[in-house]
This record gives sequence, structure tokens and C-alpha cells, in this order.
Amino acid sequence: MTAASSSPEVGIVIPALDEEAALPALLDDLSKLALPKQVVVVDGGSSDGTVAAARAGGALVLRSRLGRARQMNAGAAFLRSPWLFFLHADSRLGDAALRAAESHVLDHGAGPEPAAATFGLAFDHAHFFYRLIERGQRLREERLGLTYGDQGLLVRRDLFFRAGCYPDEPIMEDVILARRLREAGKLVRLEAEVTSSERRYEEEGKVRGWVRNAWLISQFMGGAEPSQLAKAYPPRRRLHRAPPRGARRSGPRPAATLLVFAKAPRPGSVKTRLARTLGAEAAAAAYRRMGRLIVDQLAAAPVETVVCFDPPDAEDEVRRWLDPDRRNPRLRYLAQGGGDLGERMSRMFDHAFERGGPAVVVGTDAPAVDADTVARAMEALDSADVVLGPSRDGGYYLMALRERRPELFRSIPWSTSAVLGKSADRARRMGLRTTYLEVECDIDTAEDLTPEVARRLGLPA
Repeated sequence: MTAASSSPEVGIVIPALDEEAALPALLDDLSKLALPKQVVVVDGGSSDGTVAAARAGGALVLRSRLGRARQMNAGAAFLRSPWLFFLHADSRLGDAALRAAESHVLDHGAGPEPAAATFGLAFDHAHFFYRLIERGQRLREERLGLTYGDQGLLVRRDLFFRAGCYPDEPIMEDVILARRLREAGKLVRLEAEVTSSERRYEEEGKVRGWVRNAWLISQFMGGAEPSQLAKAYPPRRRLHRAPPRGARRSGPRPAATLLVFAKAPRPGSVKTRLARTLGAEAAAAAYRRMGRLIVDQLAAAPVETVVCFDPPDAEDEVRRWLDPDRRNPRLRYLAQGGGDLGERMSRMFDHAFERGGPAVVVGTDAPAVDADTVARAMEALDSADVVLGPSRDGGYYLMALRERRPELFRSIPWSTSAVLGKSADRARRMGLRTTYLEVECDIDTAEDLTPEVARRLGLPA
């Protein structure tokens, strides 16, 4: 048994989209959870004050691709706690639910099964209709083993990833994962309830909502694909969209600059850790492919792109590498200059801010980075001072800033696993609002070069 497996720390993941009204009450409930915890609100692009509400409630903010499954998986990948607790933003946890969660974590932290648990479902509404819904769900759970995301999911992190995370489906992702855990004998129901909001039933109509939900679950149990069923279950945002209130800009965003850091792809000077396994020539070839792929993927981003190259004599070499046919007239080239990585990044940000508008820096070794990544970073800057894209090795693959912040780059232990943590702590001590993006992988070692990544780069798996 490792120290991590016996730790009672819980990472709480709350997917959110326009949840300014509901979120504060849940965060207040969670503040009473008597376990070490970290709360992350995973925002899918809210147009209200969700992000501000999350920060006011003590939560970290992560901006991910839209979709509840994607948002919850992004939160799980970001957190490193041995336990994960997934909750919908409109949930409430009373004392009984909090104590039940604490007991489950403490009783099962050292390994006894089952390691995952859900709660009963309740509604905070006096109408008898909701007592019928609660009773019906208890019967479905007992007889069919059906568990919904409204009931929360408390699960050990290792088990969550072994079970395959939430499937990337528009609906029923919670039912699918819970069924996997139940069939494996890993899921129990705690003797406490999570209170869910009745808002959707009230907005759509009680009977209409009940009939539709019953039809959906019967179709799903009969083998229908969630992607087809989702057409009958539109996102609530379409039904009841909150008016924008301060979280987004009312006008167009100022022109942004994208800084792409690139090193001349010379064997022996790039991807040296990868070269230990593949050899210097093969590692440089992989880096060349990554750089071309990323620059091509970024071409659609609504920004002016500056390739910040190193060493200073490599401009022609880098041009031939990244844009050999001169098809991208929006690319500009600028030497990084001397100093450590922090000094060079700070200098390039200064250059961008001279033009006005925010700036984003990315590298050329994270193949998942594309124009949509940059767009999410820019959107996140509407309610943040700094945006960080965490990489799995403890660094970051992206940083976006609203204005000049040279202190963020001083005395950081570059090329270590402490880069992200030190940078985030520096931002916090400076009083800066920080938003994170999804965790992605820098390709630094042979282990990072997964078969999927190798296929994207056209390399042998």
C-alpha cells in the first residue's frame, strides 16, 4: 500500500455551464466536508458569472471543451487526489451526505472494496410529484441497477481510470460508467441523499419531463445509441439561458498575438530525452513532424502568429521547416534572444504587448494544441488574468496573459516537474485570477509517444 492510496484527500469535480445561481450553495455545502479537498469547477463556456462564483467559493477554475463527460474527465485528469467526487452544479449536500462521504473515504482508502459509491436521489420541493420521482428512482436502482449523475459519484481515482472514465457521449455517460462499476462489483449506494434541483421539470413541465425521461431510459436499455437519444434531450442552456452578466466581454475581443516557441530541429539539440530511446536523428524527425502539425493546426486561430525561434541564426532553417511553401502569410518570425526560458518568454510577451491586446504562448511539442485550444484560452481570459495549459509532466504547454507580468517568469525551476505548481503559486501570490485548460501531453520521452500520437505524426507505432 502506498501513501497516496491511503490518503483521504478528495478532488471534487463540478461540470458547469451557466450555473451562477446554483453553484454558490453547493460550494458552501462542500466547505463543510471534513476531509482534505480540492474543488475544481470545469466550465464549458459560461455566459454568466459562473467563473466568478466558482472563485468566490474557493474553487479552482478549468476551461474545457463543452460536454458534461468531457468536462468531468478533464477535471479528473487535472486533479491528483486519490479520491474523486463528481457532482452536478445544482446538487446540495446536507450533513448526512457529507458524513457518509467522509466515512466511505476513510473506510475504503486503504483498499477494501467496493471503492465507488453513489447517494440516493432527493428533490427539495414539497410537491407530491417529486416523491413519486424519488420512489421511482429507488425502484429502478434496486431492480435495474440504474444510477444517474444527479446522485453523485465518489470513486477512487485509480478505479475511475481503470473503468474507462466517462464515455464521450452527449447523454447517459453517467449511467454507462455506473453500470460498469456495478457490474464489476465496485459500486455501492450510501445511506444518504444528494438533493437535486427540480428546475428542469419546472421549466419543461412535470409530466412532459417525466414521460420524456422514461422514454429515453427505456430506449437506452433497449440498445439505442446515446447520440441518437440526445436529440430528444436538448441542453438546458437552450431552454433557459441566463443573461450575460459581466463574465464575457460585450464587444469584440482585442486582437491577440500567438507566440509559437520553436527550436531549430537539429539532431542532438532537440528532444534529447526522446533521443535516448529513438536516437538523435529519429527524435529530431519526430520534432519536425510535431512542429509542422501544430503550426498547421493553429493556422485557423484568429490571431497574429509569431514564430519565436532559437538559436538566433536559425530563421531561414525554421522558415523552411514550418512553412516551406510560404503559404501562411500571417506567420512572422522573431529570435527569442538570450537568457533562460523565463527571460525569453517574458521578452516575447513584451513584444506582443507592444502591439496591444492579449498574448498566448505555446510550444511545438504538444500535438493536441490547435486553433480551438487557443480560442478557449482567449475566452478564458475574459474572466482571468492568466491561463495555464497543464502538461502531464508538471509543466505547461500554454500560457495566456492579458497584460505584462514579468514576475511570473522569474526564479522558476524550468524543465522540472515543479514548473506548473510554482507558476500557479506565483500567480496566486500576485493576486492574479488563474484559469486552467485541459491537461495535455508534451512529447518528451518515448513513453509519451503513444500509438495514437505516433499515428497522428505519421511515425511507426
